[in-house]
Amino acid sequence: MDIDKPKSININGTLKKVLYHNAENNYYIAVLENNQKICGQYFDTDLQKLEGEDLILIGNWETHNKYGVQFNFESLEIKKNEIFFFLTKIVKGFTKKLATEITKKYSEDELYEILDNRPSVLLEFKGLKEKKLVQIVTSWNKFKHLRELAIFLGNYGVTKNLINKIFQELGHIDNLIVKIKENPYFLTAIKGIGFKKADEIAQAFGIDLKSPFRVKACLNYALMEYCESNGNSSISKSTLFSILDSSLNFQDEETLYENVIIEMIGDKSLVETTKERYSTNMLHFCEKSVLEFFKKRQNTQMPIKIVKDFDSYLNKKEENIGFKLSEEQKKAVRLINEGETTVLLVGYAGTGKSTSSRAILELLEEIVNYKEIHCMALSGIASQRISETTGYSSSTIQSMLMAHKEKDYFPYKVLLLDEASMVNSVTFYQIISKISDETIFIIVGDDGQLPAIGAGDILADAIKFNLAPLSKLTKIYRQNELQAIATIANEIREGNVPIYQNEYQDFKFIDVSIPNYYATKSVVSNYEMNTIRNENNYKILTSLLHISASYIWEIEQYIKEKKISKALTTFQVITPMKNGTLGVENLNINLQKLLNNHNGKSFQGKTYQFKLKDKVIHTKNENMKSQSMTDYKDGSSEYLERRIFNGMLGMIIKLDFENEQCVVLYPNDDTVVFYSFAQIESLLSLAYCLTIHKTQGMEYDTALIPITFTHFIMHNTKLLYTAITRAKNMCYIVGEKEAFESACKKLEITQRETVITDLLS
Repeated sequence: MDIDKPKSININGTLKKVLYHNAENNYYIAVLENNQKICGQYFDTDLQKLEGEDLILIGNWETHNKYGVQFNFESLEIKKNEIFFFLTKIVKGFTKKLATEITKKYSEDELYEILDNRPSVLLEFKGLKEKKLVQIVTSWNKFKHLRELAIFLGNYGVTKNLINKIFQELGHIDNLIVKIKENPYFLTAIKGIGFKKADEIAQAFGIDLKSPFRVKACLNYALMEYCESNGNSSISKSTLFSILDSSLNFQDEETLYENVIIEMIGDKSLVETTKERYSTNMLHFCEKSVLEFFKKRQNTQMPIKIVKDFDSYLNKKEENIGFKLSEEQKKAVRLINEGETTVLLVGYAGTGKSTSSRAILELLEEIVNYKEIHCMALSGIASQRISETTGYSSSTIQSMLMAHKEKDYFPYKVLLLDEASMVNSVTFYQIISKISDETIFIIVGDDGQLPAIGAGDILADAIKFNLAPLSKLTKIYRQNELQAIATIANEIREGNVPIYQNEYQDFKFIDVSIPNYYATKSVVSNYEMNTIRNENNYKILTSLLHISASYIWEIEQYIKEKKISKALTTFQVITPMKNGTLGVENLNINLQKLLNNHNGKSFQGKTYQFKLKDKVIHTKNENMKSQSMTDYKDGSSEYLERRIFNGMLGMIIKLDFENEQCVVLYPNDDTVVFYSFAQIESLLSLAYCLTIHKTQGMEYDTALIPITFTHFIMHNTKLLYTAITRAKNMCYIVGEKEAFESACKKLEITQRETVITDLLS
């Protein structure tokens, strides 16, 4: 007989004290003021920060062998009245202090009436001036209708944090409640609202569980999640049906699924790429267009050789470069000389891609003007690097697309795309759609690195299916035997444990291992092993901070000299995961205390405190109020709306508490961006430590990487190779040698499922 799970109940209480915290999975045991014990996982912030706060908890009572009766919570929220949340999260101009004072003096109804009819009454509150009141009233009139939405969604268990996200993403839409009632599933476009939550709302509206509309919504979401999570641009029928069964809680409904698929193929929202494989219309279009681009160029060549006596030309060029090209490097230059208009230049770390790129571009300067040659890369730092190593102008991909969006084609006769492994299908399509038939296109990348964030694997597919002439660089160059970054990285890429504990100029392994790791693991319980690991992680953390401290003076000097780009890239901690002692969040908090330890006024976010001179990263593609660095220095009152991209690295140069504004300088993009305090939480993060994925395409003078079995789920050769090759001059790895050696042997052989593969297989 099936036993139904107990129905969840709500309890309220004030958090008195946290009794226990497992940093690896954010599991807490705490006690309320009435001495009731609570337990559960909480990820929003350190639960200790909420001591003294009134909480609303949803869950069930249980009896623990050691701790007795306690409330196991499924969700935990800070209890604030609706108006306080609305004033501090939505309406511009209210500080938490001001909102607290006002909501203490006036009831909700009184405050609504005042804001609607006689807002000047609020000027009696200390610190509230006419200018600020105008901002408050303007914002109140703009957003007050959204209160109805908050009340409406609150009835269906949508948390205040998610309501805030909905406001930010969809607040501009008219009749939003009506649209949600018509199709609650369109809320899944917002990160944090999955199909399950949208489906709960839809079911509350009385939707038929076997409605084709519901299945279609689930199928769309499944496709989107599968592509985003795994980087695939197509999916097999069996995988898709399995996801639908799990999400809809169905069995044996293949006929229903088939009918919905036929309908979606009919309305062109779904494409059958090959037998029983599917893709979204957009991804299919992008990859099919990329494939057609390559096929068209296979039959396009320049009519004559650029130089007739190629060997003599190369001999002279090598004298200028001061470096003799290998046969592999010569092949790349020769391909261009013999008339190829599209070339793949692929090489692992340290194999001379930059030197080869420079040689190719200098050859092409024999037939085109210097200004007609241009390079591009995904990040500002990568763009600057390729410009410095080749001597030619460069831009980020997105700034190129924005600058020439009104034109049919980019105005260059030669284009070089660097770090091509990072470019996903949609972005690659955007690039090639702007390349004319006459433009020579050089694609440079490292297929040993992690693939792009997002769907597709264009560089790997281009290599696998010979879509363009390929020059593969494999020989590693280093000045002496004491330089080991490239050698060690490439050993790892091949699944070998390198000689990593020798003395090198540019690589150092700091051994902070658990003594007799495997023997200990075999004789102790899982609980005891977790305790041992946690203790060792704190030792690793201490070692990381000790090494980091040696860079304080250097970073401060760069800031004093206003070399902000150098201050941002001279030193970087890189880790595989977000949570835990050695995760991004805890490392950022500890590194901030070490590297930016001043007591000036700061903005307290949910996870981080933001201070002047903090190193930060922008986390979401967004149009932002901005200025050029020159206009900002000149005190200009003119602003531009500019697209700011996920992954841009900057520094906080001003915190304006009167106007609740944070100003960030992005030196590699010549941009100063203005964030409202309300935007910081969703758009900025500290960047003293970054995940390996976030550092793709970046290069730092020194990289510092923790290695621990706690991160074992993320360990593989491709991830470790990518992390180590972020270091230009020095790489430290700190941690457990057993974990490091295990990661070196854990080959990442997963291949992405793509539309191009479907079309060519």
